Amino acid sequence: MRIMTYPVEQGRDITDFGSSGVKFCPLTRIGRGGVAVMHVAAGGEIGRHPATVDQLFVVVAGRGSVCGHDGVWEPIATGKAAFWAAGEEHTTRADEPLVAVVIEVSQETVANHPAS
Repeated sequence: MRIMTYPVEQGRDITDFGSSGVKFCPLTRIGRGGVAVMHVAAGGEIGRHPATVDQLFVVVAGRGSVCGHDGVWEPIATGKAAFWAAGEEHTTRADEPLVAVVIEVSQETVANHPAS
């Protein structure tokens, strides 16, 4: 077993696409995808951008809103997740400090993964 840490202070500030109050803490890479922890400060926002691969945004603490290609904001909170398909424009904002595990997987990675 290996214990990993991902303190918010060591996260990378994300400012692309007008993002603010966002820290990105990568855990692992998988082909073109990966797994990371994102911290979004209260009032912070991940700016609107296209998903590079399929993306699952799992909120593990806090609450906010997410928006996909249709432009409709939906509330999201601890215990909920948003899925965006590769190429889908999306954005996230936090009403209170929000922590999410982001799982990005390209279809080619899934297709090439051996079945158990």
